Amino acid sequence: MSSSLSSSVIKIVAYFLSMYLLTGLTQLEAQVLKDTAAFKLVKETVDQMYNMRFSDAGETCNKIRERYPEHPVVFLLRGMIIYWENYPLLSGSGAGRNFEDQMRRCIDKCEDFEPEDEAEMLLANLCARGSLLAFYSGNDLNSKAFTLGRTTYRYLRRSFKFAGTFPDFYFFTGLYNYYREAYPDVHPAYRPLFAIFPRGNRMKGMNELRTAFKESIFLKAEASTFLSSNYKYFESDYGNASYFSRTIYNEYPLNTVYRINCIEDQLLTGKYDEAEKLIKSVKSNNRYYQAQITILRGILNEKKYNDINMAEQEYSTGIENLSEFSSYGEQYAAYAWFGLSRISGLKNDRYNQRIYRRKALDLTSFGNVNFD
Repeated sequence: MSSSLSSSVIKIVAYFLSMYLLTGLTQLEAQVLKDTAAFKLVKETVDQMYNMRFSDAGETCNKIRERYPEHPVVFLLRGMIIYWENYPLLSGSGAGRNFEDQMRRCIDKCEDFEPEDEAEMLLANLCARGSLLAFYSGNDLNSKAFTLGRTTYRYLRRSFKFAGTFPDFYFFTGLYNYYREAYPDVHPAYRPLFAIFPRGNRMKGMNELRTAFKESIFLKAEASTFLSSNYKYFESDYGNASYFSRTIYNEYPLNTVYRINCIEDQLLTGKYDEAEKLIKSVKSNNRYYQAQITILRGILNEKKYNDINMAEQEYSTGIENLSEFSSYGEQYAAYAWFGLSRISGLKNDRYNQRIYRRKALDLTSFGNVNFD
């Protein structure tokens, strides 16, 4: 198996498993969520984390730790805070090592459990494993991902008997039902890989994700993000994609990831004035976010102002600045290469038009989303 194909397969597996990032929190009622005060603290921690109030989230998490010092949810929340505060989280960084340690400790704490605690331990275990798989995938750590993936499958199979217990579980069933059918439809080469999984239902999956978006306690943000992505990348329905990215941005207006996703969808729907206002509102010293904004500003200059020279400069700068972020930067780099291809076409440079478009297609599995 080629390295590029291996990476793609890992990303698909991580896609399915990373959905457990928060699901474990809803099942931890055997201890934490039966404690009304602790339940409130968990919810508060999650809200603070998503709104990028990391200091507050850390302090609230410490209050949970005081009540339940060895509970897996403590390590899970601490790892999640590290992940968001240092996004995109790189493996060679101190934060990356700390995140990996927190998730490994969460997994270790879940290995021994009483029969009545199986559901909470299983889901905490899976959410930590899914988080690690997503982290390994984003950093092209294929060997670590395959090793962890081999030991994770049996836990994943055991989890099906607990599905449907809480509204949050519609997030899991929705993702499975949708991607089991949608991904091989869009990428037929992967049909043999997906054939080993039970069949899903594309429409049912979207309905279940909408239910999770409306009713879940912790997974509203996750459901909204995946609904936006599904509509954008698989359904080419940019209007609905924009609705969900805008909704979750309004819920967490301090979250730069959600703000940038909202800008992207505004541009795809041709709402250039709204996109420009949001672009100007981004204030961040994070080089990754800055690189993304540079490319989005290039799209704005190309599409709204017809300033292809400025757009060309911003696309090139964005590509260069994303190079340090491994797989995390590939989708936005693809947007920039598509833009450079269009500009080359306007200049009657057919050679670079083809070369740049090929570079874009090599970086993305969703060449249909290109701002053409």
